[in-house]
Formats: sequence, structure tokens, C-alpha cells
Amino acid sequence: MIDKINFIDKSVLLKLNEWSVHLSLFVNKFFAEYLTYSIPIILLVVFYWEQKAKKPAMRAFFSAMLAWPILGNILGHLINRPRPFDAGGVKEIIFHRPTYSFPSDHAAALFAIAFSFWLSGYKKLSISLFIMATAISFFRISTAIHWPTDIIGGIIVGLFAAWLIDLFDRPLDIFYNLILKILRVIRLA
Repeated sequence: MIDKINFIDKSVLLKLNEWSVHLSLFVNKFFAEYLTYSIPIILLVVFYWEQKAKKPAMRAFFSAMLAWPILGNILGHLINRPRPFDAGGVKEIIFHRPTYSFPSDHAAALFAIAFSFWLSGYKKLSISLFIMATAISFFRISTAIHWPTDIIGGIIVGLFAAWLIDLFDRPLDIFYNLILKILRVIRLA
């Protein structure tokens, strides 16, 4: 079973990598790296958009923090899967340091934010974020930064993180209110 998954993983990656080689470096870097930097801006805009959006924006932020530096990091160190460009046979289009590949931290954080907004009732925003997360994830595969199953793992981690934050929403409400109170005192909310 694992051999079949690895075969599909490599086949998909090779086809996408072959396609991505023909794009400009800017296009590859924009979608695989730079577009990710718009997420904190989106979170800040949502946070300051209206009063009722502050807690959903904080939930989305904490979902991403649970998904990326906590759950993703733990899984990454346990599994320690090499990146596709380390495995050979693909063209490294953009430089990435050779850290663990599974799960995709970017996919975990991006999908955690999108799922979190979905669970908070912000359906239109979450659909836009799902599209953005999918585009970024696609290019992270095509540039040989991640295997397709790394992205799938990241999506699962993101969903789990958003679900956990949503599950513990009531106890975390005390924490959200404390943060909002501090931000109001220093005139940031």
C-alpha cells in the first residue's frame, strides 16, 4: 500500500514539476511563497473590519498556531520525511532549506485558517481562503517543496486544529476576552 502511495506521489509531483519548470521564477515564487504573506494581512483586516469579527479572527489565528508550530512540528519531527528535491529526480525551482516535508506547514496553517472561518460562519471568506490555500499548496508541490501527500497531511492537520479550537471555544472565550481587554487598553482594538 505504501509503495503504491509513494508511486502516485512521485508521479503527480513529476508531472507538476515538469509543468512548473516552464513558468517564470516570479510566478512560481509568488504562488509558492509570497502569496502566503497576505494571510496575516487578511487576518488583521478581518480583525479590524468590525467588532463581531475580532473573535473569529483570533480563533483562526490560534487554529493556525496550533496547526503549524505545534501539531505540524511534532508530526514533522516524528516522521522526518525528506523533501522531494532531496529525493532526486525533480528540479528544485525555488530554494528551500532541507527540513522535514510531512506535513506541509503552509497547508496546515492555511487550511486551519480557512476551516476556522468556515466554522465561525464566514463562508464567503473561507471559500476565498480555501482557493488561496489550494493555489499555494499546488505550487508548493509543483516547485518540489512538498509531496502531494504532505499537502493532504497538512489539510488534515489544519482541519483538526480548527476543529479543536472550535471545540474548546467556550473555555477559550475567557482567553479571547482577556486579549481583547489588553488590546483595548493599549488602543489596538
